[in-house]
Amino acid sequence: MQGIVYITDETSRHEITSWKQAEAQGPAPPPLGGGLGGGGSASWHVVVIVDHSGSMRTCDVPGYPTRTAAVYDCLARDLVEPQVKLGNVGGKIEMSLIEMNEGSFTVFERSTPDQALLDYIKGCASRHARSHGNYLPALDLALELFYEDVGHSRHAFLVFLSDGAPSDHSCPYDEWKCAHGHPVWQPYGRRLARCPAFPSCTDTPLSERLEAACVERVRRIGDLLGRDRVHVHTVAFGPPDENYRVLQSMAKALPGGSFQKLGLSAGCLRTAFSSLTSSLTTLRTVAAGPGIKLTPRSDIGPQTQRQALAEYTQLVNGSGWDLYCGSRCVYKHKYDVQQRAFVDVGLFRTPKALELVRTYAASGIQIGVAHATRSFAQGAERVVHQFSEAFTLDGGRTAYCFGPRMVAKSTRFTEHLSNAAFHRTFCRTQAEAEDFAQLFNRRLGRGPEWQVRFLPCFVYALLDRNHRQFEVLVEEELEGQFTKWNDNAGGVQRAGGGGVGSQLGGIVEGDEEEDSDDDYYGEVSSAPREATVEEVPQCFSHFTFIHSGGRKLVCDLQGVWNSTDGFTLTDPVIHHHSGSKKNGATDKGQTGISNFFATHKCGPLCRRLGFAY
Repeated sequence: MQGIVYITDETSRHEITSWKQAEAQGPAPPPLGGGLGGGGSASWHVVVIVDHSGSMRTCDVPGYPTRTAAVYDCLARDLVEPQVKLGNVGGKIEMSLIEMNEGSFTVFERSTPDQALLDYIKGCASRHARSHGNYLPALDLALELFYEDVGHSRHAFLVFLSDGAPSDHSCPYDEWKCAHGHPVWQPYGRRLARCPAFPSCTDTPLSERLEAACVERVRRIGDLLGRDRVHVHTVAFGPPDENYRVLQSMAKALPGGSFQKLGLSAGCLRTAFSSLTSSLTTLRTVAAGPGIKLTPRSDIGPQTQRQALAEYTQLVNGSGWDLYCGSRCVYKHKYDVQQRAFVDVGLFRTPKALELVRTYAASGIQIGVAHATRSFAQGAERVVHQFSEAFTLDGGRTAYCFGPRMVAKSTRFTEHLSNAAFHRTFCRTQAEAEDFAQLFNRRLGRGPEWQVRFLPCFVYALLDRNHRQFEVLVEEELEGQFTKWNDNAGGVQRAGGGGVGSQLGGIVEGDEEEDSDDDYYGEVSSAPREATVEEVPQCFSHFTFIHSGGRKLVCDLQGVWNSTDGFTLTDPVIHHHSGSKKNGATDKGQTGISNFFATHKCGPLCRRLGFAY
């Protein structure tokens, strides 16, 4: 059959294997500036290494014929296309692609992210993966590419994607033989076997040598260009029971790296590339400085007044509200701090929703959500719409809202529209801040007016009228006088400036029994100290720095306070000491931490908890 390659035995009668030849593909896009190193004006060099070993031909990713097809489709849509939209913001960018197999080769180098490059990468989906996935040749090619960047003050962004452990042991070189001279690596199944001559021979030295060699290549890239200018991100896109230790070690080799283990879900792969896009976009926009101009969305109309929305208010689809009921509401995710991942929390499993389903089961009830068409508030980065869970009895033409009043937040800028990580970074940051808050509340041990909590937030996936999936960030609506107690640049709301000081006086802290946290924070002072509730936000920020061992600091504390619930906060900033912007554009790293302590003055609460400076 034309276009099919068959491998047979020596009799030519029995087929061993076969594959379809890749369709002819046009020439690779030209280098930026016309030659090697020609991107002299480029500020960013993105190198993507894609596993192109035989296992990538496997058809086990729903919606795609092979793993290779899934990777190239998601790479084009969720990593390259956003950079095309961003243009030269933050400096010109050039991209290179390496396919990793037994020898590895550079598919294209230093190409401009444009429509031609997008089309070319999409065409790579039909390329034929083969042989073994050897990490070292691919890393050596990346090193060669980055050598051209020396002296040009460029940032390097390396993405390394593989569906399994490295296969370099299968090379017929003495370097990868065990101490007794036997090649103990099994090329099929990617596993180490026992030495045939000495069954007790351990494979650990061999495995560790390969891991160390891969890590050493990554560190050499950092030494070549400056470790603060190299960002390494490894992605495991394969069976969950595979060994990805080498990928993890490579990500840890330089500060600011990341490792993501995805399984074989195209959705997770898209999210992973979107997360990398978020990191790259943030780095580029921050590098551009304060003069950066993002493009405001043209579909955001004028603001409207927030509507009074009592429970069971009837809403009409298309009359100020968009209704997403039944199958148009796809999932609801939240970030789980313990699992360090987004988890499905189930759609509408609340007691109220279950009661409605039982009550109207005979009427064909469908549960969903209602999203206001026009926003009622806008911030520096987001627009805010009213949002509610709802149910319909007529297929979505009308619906009745129920449950707490909520708000949906979306980006103001077109550059972030296709960036799924834009919402997920917000959710993860807020969940981590809430984890700190629970520890702080237990440590402080005071009444409800002293408590700190962050609103739970969720990511809903919805289908528009054209059945295209999109995500919205949702949290409960805050009620009360909104106050910002501190910001992410060291600013502090002082007493008498609209805080809670006028609403609640001070108390005198006396001696009380403390738990085993004293061993960590130091001895709790028993001397009477007057403290006010208004000190809580600053003390909480200081607490997060101490509890994280100086690695993180939660600030930009804003929200409402009342004597029944204490502080209910939203949209915090977490500065991470690594400076990798892992918590988004507002994460100022060590600079942000230093800015906080430049203005922070420890009060009785800090002293009571034993960490006053």
